[in-house]
Amino acid sequence: MSDKHPQALLAAPHLVPRMPSKSPHITHLATAGTSPLLLSLAAAAWLVLLDNFGFWRTFMAARPGTAFQQIAAGMGVALVLVLLFGAALRPLLSHRLGAAVVALLMIASGGIAHYVDGWGVLIDKNMVRNAIETDTREVRELVSWSALADLTIRGLVPALFLLLIRTRRSGIWGASKQTVGLAVAGLAVAALLLTTSYGTLATTFRNHRELRLQLVPSNYINAVLGHFKGATSAPVTLTKVAPDAKLVPSPASRPRVLVLLVGETARAANFSLGGYGRDTNRDLAQSGITYFPRVTSCGTDTATSLPCMFSNIGADTFSVSQAQARENALDVLQRTGVQVTWLENNSGCKGVCARVPTRAPAPTPDSASLCSESGCHDGILVQSLKDELHATDTDALVVLHMMGSHGPSYFKRYPAPGRFTPTCDTNRIQQCSREALVNTYDNSIDYTSTVIRQVVDVARNNADRLDIAVIYVSDHGESLGENNIYLHGLPPSLAPREQKEVPMLGWLSPPAAKALKLAEGCLSAISQAQYSHDNLFHTLIGFHGVSTTAYKPDLDLIARARAAPGCSQAAN
Repeated sequence: MSDKHPQALLAAPHLVPRMPSKSPHITHLATAGTSPLLLSLAAAAWLVLLDNFGFWRTFMAARPGTAFQQIAAGMGVALVLVLLFGAALRPLLSHRLGAAVVALLMIASGGIAHYVDGWGVLIDKNMVRNAIETDTREVRELVSWSALADLTIRGLVPALFLLLIRTRRSGIWGASKQTVGLAVAGLAVAALLLTTSYGTLATTFRNHRELRLQLVPSNYINAVLGHFKGATSAPVTLTKVAPDAKLVPSPASRPRVLVLLVGETARAANFSLGGYGRDTNRDLAQSGITYFPRVTSCGTDTATSLPCMFSNIGADTFSVSQAQARENALDVLQRTGVQVTWLENNSGCKGVCARVPTRAPAPTPDSASLCSESGCHDGILVQSLKDELHATDTDALVVLHMMGSHGPSYFKRYPAPGRFTPTCDTNRIQQCSREALVNTYDNSIDYTSTVIRQVVDVARNNADRLDIAVIYVSDHGESLGENNIYLHGLPPSLAPREQKEVPMLGWLSPPAAKALKLAEGCLSAISQAQYSHDNLFHTLIGFHGVSTTAYKPDLDLIARARAAPGCSQAAN
């Protein structure tokens, strides 16, 4: 029938097969999924509450008022942060690509939270630069099982949840309304909070400016943006520093040689030469060395301090980008004819030695015991210095960049066993006892003292033909758990003195002192004054007799010693 009369089918609807209609259950499945609004708030709450233990520890310890007032204010701040973070996350959770971005954010936040919470690290653009310039050895020492566990629990778990969960579609208009609603709610709660708890909040944030650098993820997001905003490409032509510089020949007609040891992470607080109760400088006691107990660093990290100490910009106005566009003391000395050599036993010179001969000492059969898969102890620099001085017959500057007391693996910075026990033989220093941690750090200082004495001995052995001197200065200090702060790198305005006060010392051979017109004891006569990294540029220039208008005698340690009472007539 259907072949001959197809119209009959249309006329007989009861004969037409019907498609089943959508059941309510299927309709529900098509629209099922987690609300993106709820997911945004959940992710924000995770960040605020679980990735910010360090922030909340600092906040709750402030207590400008009663404990109840601080708790109430803290609950209000947490609510504001959840709402505002939720507003920032809501647009991203409208689609899969955005969810992937949030997942990466959770992973990064979990990893960074480990160091902020456990070590008291503050995240700013300088810390980002340090992270970018970190080498593989440093990365290995910063990674531990506890860090990986933290990354997994606080980072990977929520990230996987975000990627696997299905979210309900709401459209652009719906997402926009929810985003604005969260932002308005957050600002409204913030206004109410300021009305009711202004005194508590104002005092807390004014006295603890580090809070904004502890708050994950806004701290590292702002830091990354700040770093790349201020980053510039390397200039084609460097600004010439001291273009009029000339090397004035020495009257003694002997080569003037300065050996400069740049220490790493040594803090003045643990130098017995400066009054520390434990004898960490026993090898320096009878070496004729002058100790300078009041010296401050330019920065609290190597990436800042190293370029700063070799520049003539000055700590008050210094910036890394500015230093990268200018010559430094090494360039000036090399241009005038001084032979400059940089011997590297650390993670690099941060661009300071880019234009001078540089080499990393290689282990020899005699020094093989000083090296392992994690690097070489600083004693390896001593043999390289011997070789360098043996071949030196002209004015020279030899820079030894030490590994020093680089953390957190302080136990790797000296040949075992150390003098002071028990020790903290792990990079999880926050889990060690205070005694073990300080013992290990002091062992590294004790070994640094040994290396300095060996360098002075090498210099003394060459004093029969060279007017030679030795200077040691650390790049920055270190925190060893004081106020729950470890390592270094805090912004100078927030950093404790342990990160900013550094050891400096000097030694002059008698022929060098005579050539520089210094009587015995003249260097010690000026050692108690206040100094900083700003003195190094002018001391290097002055020691080598370079004439330039860029030179400031009042910042030259040698010139100041020469001007001390009883020292000005020390010629001949």
